[in-house]
Amino acid sequence: MSRLLLIAASPGELWAALLEDDTLHELRVFRAGTRIGRVGEVILGRIVALKPELPAALVDIGLERPAFLSAEDAAPGAGVAALHEGEAIAVQVIKEARADKAVGVSTRLRLAGRFLDFTPDRPGIAAGKGLPPAERERVVAAMREIAGAGDGFVLRAAASGASPAGLAGDAQNLRARWRAIEAARARARAPTPLETPPTPMAMLLAAFAPVEVAAIITDERAAFAEARGWMARHRPELAERLTLHCEKLPLFEHHGVAGDIAAALAPRVPLPDGGALTIELTASATMIDVDSGGVARGRNAQAAILVTNLAAAGEAARQIRVRNLAGPIVIDFVGMRDRHNRDRVREALAAALADDVNAEVLGWTRLGHLELVRKRRHAPLAEVLFERAPGGGLVKTPMTVALEALRALAREAEAAPVRAPIVRVHPEVAAVLSDGAGAARHELEARLGRTIEILAEPGRAREGFDIGVR
Repeated sequence: MSRLLLIAASPGELWAALLEDDTLHELRVFRAGTRIGRVGEVILGRIVALKPELPAALVDIGLERPAFLSAEDAAPGAGVAALHEGEAIAVQVIKEARADKAVGVSTRLRLAGRFLDFTPDRPGIAAGKGLPPAERERVVAAMREIAGAGDGFVLRAAASGASPAGLAGDAQNLRARWRAIEAARARARAPTPLETPPTPMAMLLAAFAPVEVAAIITDERAAFAEARGWMARHRPELAERLTLHCEKLPLFEHHGVAGDIAAALAPRVPLPDGGALTIELTASATMIDVDSGGVARGRNAQAAILVTNLAAAGEAARQIRVRNLAGPIVIDFVGMRDRHNRDRVREALAAALADDVNAEVLGWTRLGHLELVRKRRHAPLAEVLFERAPGGGLVKTPMTVALEALRALAREAEAAPVRAPIVRVHPEVAAVLSDGAGAARHELEARLGRTIEILAEPGRAREGFDIGVR
């Protein structure tokens, strides 16, 4: 299997597309800003309320809504019963916030490296589920020689094939990172992050570093330079795989995935041989409906239904990964009378999600739906880009529109330099361009050597904008 990582850079954000055999397999958006609450972030928080009836604690980490610390995510033993209101504690974000739920945190810190996870409060050597059994004994033995007294390490799947020197270097980096966190904690006042927030490029490369890719391509020189710097510090062997996209066509269009990305933002996804998936995010679950497209008729209807459902299982698995869907997911396949056919569809879905450690296929319900659950580690793509409209449905957030406008202006300026650019937008988008996306705007102004004039037009649709010159 050949994997390719595409990184499209624009002011204020990076889009990362992971291709497997030229097919879009994963899509992530990384945005700049000082917002806290990202998965993996270590924060000194303060207990603001105890909820013994749950049991849980609410922790102020600097957001409007306190973070949620459940008993199972608190320190082993006493759990939240050992905590008291007003206490400052170090927590790590394990679940990002969503519209109806607060950020989820844990006091059981786990610092992720390349081959290892460091668990400062849980000594010992453990092997993660993704580590092949054939390699487990070798790397565990190597880590016993490397780990110091009281050290706790979990071997990641990427540790397969790692040399003792590579393991030792990763362990040393993680210990140094933990010492820096402890030093920051000693002088910090809650609530405050205990580590410098990473840049979008650092987040992107750290997220995809465990994935073995044949090539990494980015389309912007500054992004290319930052990626090379990160690789020199963390993954030197990746530097030779990094290249700069210099073609006239935009990066995603050049590699033929622009259409797949557009489909990942649409509620309806057509299937290759007829039929379609309709994907709807609700407050309690994600619903995926399979439409046969009228092919399931005639004498061989059940055979046609099976073909449609098998294709739908594969595409549903891909859309789950691409859209980063999480929580309960219910798929309403076209009805099948034969139990053997239902088993085949379930097996096809499970096989398509086999390499996704966050997903678990549960089985068929009495109503004929196939259920699965996927752990939430990051916000779904729809939550990053959209918000719910008052009358129902999804609309782009002002931030999404603001960054789209800056991206469009950057493209136009690259094709034909402009002297005095003007961006006409809805007032809500104009406010974001002056505040939340202000750093991205200034970044583009510095690149163009021109001030960007923002004109707020109350009568304009919020998702619309115009680029002009004075």
